[in-house]
Formats: sequence, structure tokens, C-alpha cells
Amino acid sequence: MGNNKFKLTKLALALGLTASLSACFSDNDNNDYVAPPVPTQDVAVPPTATEVQAGSVTVNIVDINGAPLADTVTAMISFTSSEDGLLTAAGNALTDADKSTTASSFAFTVGSIPTDGISYDYVISADGFLNNSGTLTLSTTDNVVAQEIRLTPRTLADSDVAIVADTKALEELVPEGENTTVSYDPTSGLSVSGDKTEIALPQTINKAGVAVGGSTVKIKNGTQFLDKDGTALATVPKMTVAYFANEATRNDEEAESAAATSSSLDAFPGGLALSVASDPNSTEQVEGSFTSGGFVAIELVDDAGKKVKSFGEGNSITVAMQVDKKTSNPCPVTLPAGTADIAAYAEANGFKNGVCTVAAPVARKIAAGDIFPVWSYDEEVGKWGFESYGEVTDSGNASTFDVSVDVNHLSYWNLDYFNNNKCSSVKFNILDNTDSANIAETKLVLEINGYRRVLTSYTGDYSSATIYNPPGFPVKMKVLRDGENVLDGLSTNTDGAPSALSVSNICDLQDKDLTLTIAPPTIVTKQIKTQLVCSNTADFDVNTAPVPTPAIVALFKNNSYLQSIYSTGTFSVKLEQGASYTANYYDYNTGNWISTNVAANATAATFDIPVTCEVETVPVTGTGTTGGS
Repeated sequence: MGNNKFKLTKLALALGLTASLSACFSDNDNNDYVAPPVPTQDVAVPPTATEVQAGSVTVNIVDINGAPLADTVTAMISFTSSEDGLLTAAGNALTDADKSTTASSFAFTVGSIPTDGISYDYVISADGFLNNSGTLTLSTTDNVVAQEIRLTPRTLADSDVAIVADTKALEELVPEGENTTVSYDPTSGLSVSGDKTEIALPQTINKAGVAVGGSTVKIKNGTQFLDKDGTALATVPKMTVAYFANEATRNDEEAESAAATSSSLDAFPGGLALSVASDPNSTEQVEGSFTSGGFVAIELVDDAGKKVKSFGEGNSITVAMQVDKKTSNPCPVTLPAGTADIAAYAEANGFKNGVCTVAAPVARKIAAGDIFPVWSYDEEVGKWGFESYGEVTDSGNASTFDVSVDVNHLSYWNLDYFNNNKCSSVKFNILDNTDSANIAETKLVLEINGYRRVLTSYTGDYSSATIYNPPGFPVKMKVLRDGENVLDGLSTNTDGAPSALSVSNICDLQDKDLTLTIAPPTIVTKQIKTQLVCSNTADFDVNTAPVPTPAIVALFKNNSYLQSIYSTGTFSVKLEQGASYTANYYDYNTGNWISTNVAANATAATFDIPVTCEVETVPVTGTGTTGGS
């Protein structure tokens, strides 16, 4: 160990020292007494646990199919709201290094939570993916919060969900055999000449029984490419267009016993339950929900990574959307034929700044002549803003209507009806088929043609559901268990068969009981301790006991994100016998996650966080000096 000191082995101590040491110690021929060396040993110093904080937040990042990103992908989180109270998992101040990861997950603690709660708005970005955003809200009672965020790749040709994306150089947008040339000059902008005076990138989805629709982005001759500072790009950019269908067809045709586990709407930036500005000149926000006709993400980026934000004075690009005829319209307002000013009519007859103002609107399927509000998404701040109104027109296609708008900047563009909620929250109970509080792991799905919201408990309690900002229009409700609907219905109306519950006003479910078709599974309770253990065992003779420490834990069932836990040293989890569990717990010393299997039994377990312990050299207990002879 490189120690230049006299040390006695434990064997020598056990034998009462060696024969050579049993005689008088001397350093000269005069037999002058010299005190024997005091035997010592190296002892590990107990590591210091981090302080317990008021709560924790976890953001789990997955792709559109629910799988973690590859460990070669670096994800970044940026907070668009105040970061007040946010700390690292170890309780330290956040740095830029804490806001990037290759582990598909972020974990932070919260130093304090005000009595009225606190929210953090954030945006997730990653190379090769489109941004997404969310909001984490904590309260003194809900102090452990988690969210799962889905990212969409910039190139996606074939997917199980109704999303298609592609990235192409602008000259590649000229159809083969067409006599059209494309060039770019920073001063004059895009030049398109020959057979056409515009280029287009179409994206189409036609999945039988699932979704139909598409978008076409058209760029005209003379369009300039300006960044957010109004500076022209020096080189011609490549264009990315990602189209997200609204799966209105699937919602109509899906069997009541079935339930989709993934949807294109799950990747909707910020989710479909959100708040928007009540007025463009006001900071006041109103809460409600979007019903989408489909949305498209458009990016123009040059080789240096500069993004196009606008197109020059008086210039715009065209976004033409093909919308599934089965899309729900929860705010029907029909534009009279020949009306020239759509916006003026909409604002006077059922909309204000894109928000539905119709008194007691009756939802129906969209129809030709309907007004469809258009919204854009600012990916840097993670907010949707109202832009304009479009008109639904009939192109003769049997499955889709057309809505076309001209836009003067780039972002996500979304056809959406926004309806205010009818209550701020609603809570109801969930029972199994024995009329007992449900203990089985389940997810709640709220859907209508163009709206979807999936809710789950990240605390392990499945006996009730609280929905904040519930939809203010009729929806169908299902409860997912291993990918199947297991909802029987209201406890007052059950027949033992799975079915979707049609709810005209979800607020009416307050304090009601919902019954499932399933019996309770066998549950075991497992105690787990998160603790610091010394990793540098070669550096000492005597170890120290593990030290319990707070830690953030993510629990997975069958590789699906299940529960977020903020351990203060010891915690318990309820596990289903026969299920497969793993856990990731955060090593705040290295900034990495440690993955381990979790047996579904009642045997206690430990999650060990290795740490380099300090070492002290101390006298061997029970030894002393040897007297002279």
C-alpha cells in the first residue's frame, strides 16, 4: 500500500508478537531501552450521506415507441421557467453539466416547496430528434414527481405509430425528370425557375384502421432564409418535415377491449392538456385541452447548425394539411360561403385568440366550411401560441379534408381546437372486481378523435386517479393493464366485460367509483435501503458499515417506466409476484445511473452506491508498549 511505517500483521498480534520481539528492545550494545513501535491499522472513515431534500423530480426520455435513447445520444434539458429550488440529486446547485445526459433520464431534488406548490417548465432536446417539452408540478403532498417525454427522430420512414419524418436538401425536392432548377443566394434568397416556381416536401400517412392524413410544405421562389436575429444564412439549408397524424380513424374503429399503448399524439409537444395565453397582449393563461387535426414540425438548418426562423419581409411558406374526416370538432363554427375575412368572422362568432367561446358547444365530426384554429410552437420556450384561422375544404378525397395556411416563421404547426376545462381537477376511485381498492398496475387513457391523454401513477398507488386540467369535452375512457382495456364501467353499471366508458363531462366523475374486470394480483412488500459503501477496499484493513443515504430511484416493470421514488435511506415497494422488475438508482457521486434487477419477493435488498472513502491510520485496539526485561 506504499506506507513507510512499521506494521504488525494480525497473525503476529494473535501469537503475542514474535520471539525476536519478546526480548528487550535495544538499539546499541549498552542495552539502552527503546520503546517498541506501536502497531497500527488503516481504517475506512464512514462516508457522509447527502442531506434529505423536500422532494424530487425525474424526467424519463424515450423514443416514439417508448424505448430509451441510445447511450450515444446526448439529451439536454433547459428550464424555461425559474429554476428556484431545483438542486442536483446530491443537493447542490445546478450547473450546465447537470443539464445533459446520455442515460435518457434526468433526476433533480427540490430544496423547498411553497405551500401553494411550484412548477418547472422545461424543454428536452437531443441531436437527431425534434424537441419536446413538459411541466413538472410539485406540492407539499405530491413531492415526488416524474414525467416521461417522447422524442421524434428527424428521419422516420416506417414506424408503428402514425408519424413520418424526412430530411432533404432543397435541390432534392425537384421531382425526377422535371425541368426545374434550385439555387440560393443570401441576398436574394431562394431561386426556383423552370417548370415550377416553388418546391415542396410532402409527407403522407395511410395506416389502415389507424390513421390517414398528411402535409405538404411549399417554399416559393424569392423566399429568404433568416435566422432568429434576422441574418441571412450563408449557405442553403436542408429541410426537415415531420408529420404527426391524429389517429382519429383508430379511435373510431378500435375495439372496446383493446387499447393502444403508443400513439402519435403521445409525442405532442407539451401534451394536449395545457395552458395558453388568453390574449396576445396579456400574460394571463387559461387552462384547457387541444383537439388536434394533425400537426407538422418544420425545420430548415444549414451545415453550421443555424436554423431558419423567418423568410423576409412579405414572404411566407405554405403548409397544406390533409385532415382525417373522422376528426372531432368540439367547437363547431361554420364559415358562411364567400366570407373574405376568416379571422374577423371567427373572432365575432365563437373564438377569441383561438380559444373556443361557443356557449355549451356540441362536439361533432369536422365538416367542410368549419373554421379550424392554427397554432405554432416555440420550441425554445416550450409554449404554444395562436397564429391564425384556416377553413376546412373538401377536395373530393373520400377520407380527408384540406386546410391550407401561409406561415411567416418556422416551428411546429398545429390545427387545434382549444376548449377551456370545466373544472380544475377531478378525482375518482378505482376498484377491482372484488370491489376493493385496485392494487394492480394500470394506466388511464382518455381519448376522442384527435385527443389522447395517458395518465399513470408514478407513486405506486393505483386505487384512485386525480386528473388535473381535465378535458372540457366528451371523451372515452379506458384503463390499461398489460396493453388491454380492463375497465368494466361505473360501479353502478357493470357487467364483467371490458368496455370504454363514454363521459360527456368528466368533472361529473368526482368521488365516483370505477370498477375493473380484473381480480387483485398477489402483492409482496419489499424493503430496500439506499446506502453508501466504500469502493477502495485495497486502501484499508478495516471497513466501515454502509451509510444510509437519500437517493432517487426509478422502478421499471417489464422494461416500462413504472414508479419514481425519492429514498431518504430506506423505502418499501409493492411488487407483483411473477413480474419482472429492474431499478435504476442515481449515483450522485459520478452522475450515472446504476441498474439492478429487483426480485419480486419480500426479501430485503440494498442499493449500494460506491464511494471512495477516506482512510485513517490508528493504533490497533488493545495493544500497548512492551516493558523492558
